Amino acid sequence: MRYRRGLSTVVGAVFFIIATTTVITYITYSMNSIDNFSQSVIVSESQNIDRGREEITISQVRIDGLKFNMTVVNTGSLPVHLTRLWVTNQDGVTADQKADLDINLNPGQQQYNIGQFTGISAVSTESYNLKVVTERGNISTFHVSPDVSTQIQLVLPGEVQPGENFRVVTLITNNSTMPNNIVDLVPIILNNCSLTQIDGPLPPSIKTLPQGNTATFTSTYVAPSLSGGIGFNATYVGAPTGAIVNSNMTVALSAESEAATNSQWSQAASRVGILISGIPNPVNSASGSAYLGKWGIGVINPLDREVQVYSVGILASNIKIFDTLLPAHQIEPTSGWRRVDLGNDQDMILWEGGSNPITIGKRDVGQFRVETNFKLTGTTESVIIISALTSEGKLNVMYTISVFTNNPIVNAYYTSNPSDPLNNWTYIISGIPSGKNDQIFNATIHNPVTGSPLASRVKLIILVPADFTNVFDITAGANGWDPADVFQNDDGSHVINVQTTLSDFVGSQVYQFSANVPTVTDDKLYVFQTTTVYPDFVEDAVIQLASALSEAGVEVVP
Repeated sequence: MRYRRGLSTVVGAVFFIIATTTVITYITYSMNSIDNFSQSVIVSESQNIDRGREEITISQVRIDGLKFNMTVVNTGSLPVHLTRLWVTNQDGVTADQKADLDINLNPGQQQYNIGQFTGISAVSTESYNLKVVTERGNISTFHVSPDVSTQIQLVLPGEVQPGENFRVVTLITNNSTMPNNIVDLVPIILNNCSLTQIDGPLPPSIKTLPQGNTATFTSTYVAPSLSGGIGFNATYVGAPTGAIVNSNMTVALSAESEAATNSQWSQAASRVGILISGIPNPVNSASGSAYLGKWGIGVINPLDREVQVYSVGILASNIKIFDTLLPAHQIEPTSGWRRVDLGNDQDMILWEGGSNPITIGKRDVGQFRVETNFKLTGTTESVIIISALTSEGKLNVMYTISVFTNNPIVNAYYTSNPSDPLNNWTYIISGIPSGKNDQIFNATIHNPVTGSPLASRVKLIILVPADFTNVFDITAGANGWDPADVFQNDDGSHVINVQTTLSDFVGSQVYQFSANVPTVTDDKLYVFQTTTVYPDFVEDAVIQLASALSEAGVEVVP
């Protein structure tokens, strides 16, 4: 019995040791866990504090060489490590893109050229959302888009004298309410006359217009020799719909202009210039030999000496629209025309005379005509610059055309043979006898698109100079035309407003009107300004801003 009592004491001691060890181990483990948790909470809280103290800002973004060029500033109080760049194309053209970064910035430090070497491409006509991520997880966001809230202003003199140099100032303000740059800003300043432009716009473009900033562009022109009103409008390449401003000025009468006639040949018209003979619009961007745009360029020589024309070009300055130029499309001259791919979304239809320039006689006008196919899909507008290199210097005029995939093509021109206008189209109506009464003129519109969509009703607006009198609607509601509205302006000129009867006009239609021709003692050139608009176009249901145009020269001879 004494043996058993001793054994139980030993067993009890063993159990006591085990229990004590277990309790001590648990307490030690618990204390370590609590300590580790406390340390983790302290570290996490410290990281949260550091993350809150970290701050970065994308101060500006532009596009250089089809790559982003960002400037990021460390505006916080801690060093930051940039680890990732995300780019989202807001237009859905390309998928999201990302690039790894390894850039360290101390407080107050900024880094330029971020994005130039990441392999992510960019174009100035699309919208992007950019995000720069730090190692601590902070994000800075910036938006780049041509489609921003802008204010456009035109500053020009209210009145100038004929032949006087004057300046037109265009102000473009980025009114975006969020961080947003307009990149590669190229202004477009247009007018309703063939003005001689001395220089400008200066600067021709700017790389970046940040939020809240204003860009100023200055252009210098020579006032025309004849008195009257001049209208200007301004916008920029890639501007959202409606971002355009209009303004007007007056060319005042002077002793010289009072003595002059309304003819382009007047002594006041002392400079060689370009007559915008014909510009088709809108342009159907589907490619095909049927979609022919009939282009005309007239070079006016009002001087008493000959003028040589060495080359003529039609430049699509911001979007490639010309398809391969076929030899059969060379109209006048019949050779020397070709298409030139200039890169950077530009191409040109070019005529070069080489060692055989075209000579325009004194007080005469030269005509250059060519037909082009078009290539392009999408919806945009293209700035067209027409140039001529002459012995009197280089001449330029600018115009904007609409390029919509589903729009028809409409050409506006005149013809000497109303029964076959497609083979007898011209922009120079020559040899009109002086003083002839009831002379008939054949204004023609042509839509070569034979498939869907068909053209809407086409409205033709013709401004007949004051020297022509007794203007009369010959067509008078026949041959596919509604009856015309003909009214006389205060200055004696007449406006003819007429539109097609059918809403699906295809092919060519000739509208005829008559007028009494002025009496002249020497050859004189007058201009019928002819514009087409589309009042019922099925897709947009609005009148297009940039419509087909022809400034037909009417040569009256004794």
